[in-house]
Amino acid sequence: MTESIRESFIVTADDYGIRQTAEPILRLAREGKIDRVAVMVHYVSSEQVRDLLATGVKIDLHLELIQLLKSGEKMQENTLLRIGKFLLRYGVGIVTAKKAEIEWRSQIERFEELFGRLPDGLNSHEHVHFFPVFFKPFLSLMREYKIDFARFGSRGMLVDIHSAFVGKILAFLWKRDCRMFKKENVSTTDYHVSFDWLDDFDAFLNSLPEGTIELVVHPEREDEYRAILEYF
Repeated sequence: MTESIRESFIVTADDYGIRQTAEPILRLAREGKIDRVAVMVHYVSSEQVRDLLATGVKIDLHLELIQLLKSGEKMQENTLLRIGKFLLRYGVGIVTAKKAEIEWRSQIERFEELFGRLPDGLNSHEHVHFFPVFFKPFLSLMREYKIDFARFGSRGMLVDIHSAFVGKILAFLWKRDCRMFKKENVSTTDYHVSFDWLDDFDAFLNSLPEGTIELVVHPEREDEYRAILEYF
């Protein structure tokens, strides 16, 4: 990858702390292969906190609702099944915007306790903050804690470049969120895309739009780890 193309990307490694994510993410951070790391505070250890801080990488908080949704701990889970669980639990009132706000506030405060400072940015596990009912408290918490970087993508999800079902759902939700986002003084990249949405990364590199792209990666997956080493 040429230096000019590399500068188009903000590479973010997700899920730090859960499953077997810490070691591959730390290796990549130390080698300068990734720009940001999204931390799950209910799963990270004090040693993992110390080691991540030592890399100097940007550290974001990966907000999650795993206990409320009763899903999200597995790396690969059927998309339709996850959506079905979410809609069911939301429909019967188990998951609400207020409960999400309370849980997320506790995670921000836990992050500050563990890391000695607030996160550099906010995003969410399984992209749950894109759902409009949760996007409002998500933005409210950013204002409250003065966190100025969010995973959003001011120009969208690059759905003309990939065919991923998840990406298309998020693109639909993104349109619903845009009005709220534009009212906020929050930084983001121009685009947001996940590595596992892309069938052919070389073809993707040959069709890049102008602007910055947050590329979300999961380095505990061997294929993604190898790709990060190769391309970045």
